[in-house]
Amino acid sequence: MAWVGTPAQRPATTLSTLQAALNAAPAGATVSFDPNDYVFTTALTVQRRVTLASAADSTLFARFTVSAGGLTAASTVRFGVSATPVFSVTGSGVALADLRVSNPNGVLRPTGVQLGAGVTGVTIADFTMDGGGQASAFGVNLTTGSATVTDPTISGVATGVGVTSTSTASGIAVRGGTITAATTGIALGTATAPEVAGTTVTGPGALGTGIDLQNASASVVSDVRVSSFARGIGTANTSTAAGPTITDPTISAVSREGISLGSTGRAAITGADVTGTAAAASTGINLYLATGVTITRPTIDSFAYGVFTNVGDTGTGPRIVTPTIRNVTTGVTLGSTQGARITDATITASAPGTGINTQNAGRVTVSDADVTGMLYGVGTTSQIDADSDRTGITIERLTVDGAPNASNAVTLLGVTDTRITDVVAEIAGAGVITHESSDVTVSTVAVTGKPGLTPTSGAAILRAYGSERVNVSHASIDGGSYGVFYSSTVGSDVTDVTVANVSEYGVYARSSADLDIGTSVFRDNGAVGNIVVTVSADGISHDVVIHDSTMTDNRGGVNLSAGTRDVRFTDNVVTGQPAVITAAPAHDVVISGNTVTQTSADATAVVVVPTYEDGADPGSYSSSGIEVRDNRFSGSGTWIRVGSPAGSDSAERRTLQDPVLVVGNTFPADSVAIRTFPNAVVGADSADVAAFGAAARTVAPTDVTGPVAVDARDHGDPNDWGSPCRATGYLDDALSYDGGGATVYELAVAPVLYPENCIDLALTQSAITPTDVPLHAGDTVSWRLTAHDDGPGAAPSGWTVTQLLPDGVTLVSMTGDGYRFDGTTATAEDPLAAGEDAPPVTVTVRVTEHAPADLRVVAYVAPAPVRDLDGDGHDDEVVERTSPLVVPTLETDPAASPTDNDAGGAWTVAGTTPTPSGGNGTGDDGGSDTGSGGAAPSARTIDQGGPVGLVGSATADQFGGLAWTGVSLAVPFAATVVLLVLGMIGLLARRRARSHQR
Repeated sequence: MAWVGTPAQRPATTLSTLQAALNAAPAGATVSFDPNDYVFTTALTVQRRVTLASAADSTLFARFTVSAGGLTAASTVRFGVSATPVFSVTGSGVALADLRVSNPNGVLRPTGVQLGAGVTGVTIADFTMDGGGQASAFGVNLTTGSATVTDPTISGVATGVGVTSTSTASGIAVRGGTITAATTGIALGTATAPEVAGTTVTGPGALGTGIDLQNASASVVSDVRVSSFARGIGTANTSTAAGPTITDPTISAVSREGISLGSTGRAAITGADVTGTAAAASTGINLYLATGVTITRPTIDSFAYGVFTNVGDTGTGPRIVTPTIRNVTTGVTLGSTQGARITDATITASAPGTGINTQNAGRVTVSDADVTGMLYGVGTTSQIDADSDRTGITIERLTVDGAPNASNAVTLLGVTDTRITDVVAEIAGAGVITHESSDVTVSTVAVTGKPGLTPTSGAAILRAYGSERVNVSHASIDGGSYGVFYSSTVGSDVTDVTVANVSEYGVYARSSADLDIGTSVFRDNGAVGNIVVTVSADGISHDVVIHDSTMTDNRGGVNLSAGTRDVRFTDNVVTGQPAVITAAPAHDVVISGNTVTQTSADATAVVVVPTYEDGADPGSYSSSGIEVRDNRFSGSGTWIRVGSPAGSDSAERRTLQDPVLVVGNTFPADSVAIRTFPNAVVGADSADVAAFGAAARTVAPTDVTGPVAVDARDHGDPNDWGSPCRATGYLDDALSYDGGGATVYELAVAPVLYPENCIDLALTQSAITPTDVPLHAGDTVSWRLTAHDDGPGAAPSGWTVTQLLPDGVTLVSMTGDGYRFDGTTATAEDPLAAGEDAPPVTVTVRVTEHAPADLRVVAYVAPAPVRDLDGDGHDDEVVERTSPLVVPTLETDPAASPTDNDAGGAWTVAGTTPTPSGGNGTGDDGGSDTGSGGAAPSARTIDQGGPVGLVGSATADQFGGLAWTGVSLAVPFAATVVLLVLGMIGLLARRRARSHQR
């Protein structure tokens, strides 16, 4: 049936067996046979390189053993499976080409080509096999040998090309061709540096592995097409070999893993295009326990996980560059690796999950990532492994468009020394969440808030839970629920943050401490802040500073409640809010240096109210240590309110443990500075009220013995009430002090200490000794001095009445109730109430022989010396509202002076002989500024006091002139009379002129 030669060279007569022809053929010869289908029961051997040919299509059902050379078949020659393997290669360097094998009879477990153990250097080109779909069918079985398989076409097999699993052979290559296999397209065992390039491998749909690298080391796979397997390309999970280099593979319709790298090291994947079937738990690239992997420009679509690392992997993390990961629930997981880097990632969710899950990884860098549709953009697992080393994480230039209703940009658990910067997020949750983390720096985060499922579950810049030193700067949010949210977190700074249009609070802190919030902007939010404790076991919020920030048109201010302590609210600018600070209750709170503008008459800047129970003091609702100092208030409304309006839920509870201190503030005159309610210092509370002691208002006539609601005394730093006379005060709704400035509404049961610094002292003098009876040496003269305070405040004790006396009189007595006397000065021992006259001071003097003929006296009333009037440790200046004192002299005309604090009187001294009556009598001197007793006498009698002379009278008419009546005078007395008359004319003219001026 056979001969050596081409089909055209068929001998006419003698033919041989096929084996004989193969044996006779020289190397490179053609062995031909007559066309037909032949079945051979024994194996044919090939020892040299030959080509089998036939003139027409023929099939040889035979087994071939090729020990040397090689075997090639013409296109008309087919090989059928009768026994297996069809081609056994037992010699190295054998070349097989153009062999086409089929299994029309369904022989079990067929194998096309099989290499003997250790055979190397074999080439298999253009091998075609259809295994008939038999289980365990093998296209090319390299066993422990090695071969280069080029452009195979293999189908209907379980395995296309494979080696024994323990084979460590090198020199294995599969290039080009197509393989359709039910279990494995190409299996590489433990081969060394095998190569697969340009091959298309197709599987059954959801089973097997397209290219099974198994335990092979340093495999090189490029430009392959793998589809319809459970796994596309993968190693055994236990493989610790050198990782493969996989370049530009296209993997599709894989249901479990696109690429799997087991436990290999330093694998490299470039340009992979991997598409799954969206099966649960499926993975695009499964790094498993692989370390030091580099993945460049992968495109991964339709898996549960894009790139997955087992949490048990503690080795060097992957470097993933420019991945595009679509339709996944988790984009990348990093296990417990160290030093992973992800750059230029684009990740899109099929269902909410995590874009990049750092898990327990440390020293991770994520940069230039874009994550869409995820619940978490970048996050960690919810459980911390005891051996976790989650430190040194850097996340920068991250863009997140989160899932609706619930989504967060970055969520970290148990991390330390972490930096997050340049995050742009449109989410319904937080830009950054930290749990049990420390030393986290968050900067340049811009959040556009989506609404959450509830008002409190919407967007935020930051939520930190149980963390330390989580700092935020240069961040913003527009919409959502919160700006910055701290829970059981300490030692954190918020700087240069802009919070707008959130439904709840710009800053929320519960059981948190050592927070510094500054140089930030809060605009159009539900409220600026809420510093609270929700569970007392978690601790009291304390040591919070809010400063140098701008707050505009928020619907609430900063609430300090449940016993929050040590808060500083300083140097902020607040406009258009119904409140600035509410203490409900709080302790040791300083509100200072702020500029507050209110636009509503219903607004109240500072509110102290007993709303919530103190987390550190059960049964107490009261505040302590509240200071409002050096603020600039403008606009309308009320600035400070202490206590609860009647009918409110907290009206029966006491508000304060000690007074609210109010100093150094600027209040507009037409506003309410302070208002107290009955429960300010009276009501149920378990805490003690601080003993205030005897504390007087600056010029109050009575002391306030406490307890006191508000202390607005000067304390060396006086409030500016908008008026020189300070506040306008109402006590129990009745006007008590009209200073013309901002209003204080206090209650007898909730008093306010504030300066009543304006008084208006006046003095009148009324003569006891008649002024129309001439005086003589030795006579006594008496008059009364009466001080009056026209208000609006009471003159504090220590005010004085001072009498000026001319030469020629001596002081006999100066008396009056309620005074201390020192020479010619009377010092009042009691305040002088507004609108009241003081007890009179009676002055008596004796005329001496040196008295002037025109005896004039002047007195004046002066406020008390500057001193600490109210016990605040600082001197209090009392101001006279109108016509303040100008200290007079004896030459001062009280009727013409610019003050009403002075008064005076005048008598005529006629000679040295005492008047028989002693000079006492009644009458008015006409010297008071008020006109009381101030009219000039109708006549004055001048008596020379001797037996010789003339008696007459000089009478002042209503115009101040004089008319003289009497007998002729002797010449010796003419000059004296003329001098006396001229003196009287001058005196009366001056007094009449002053009377007209008034």
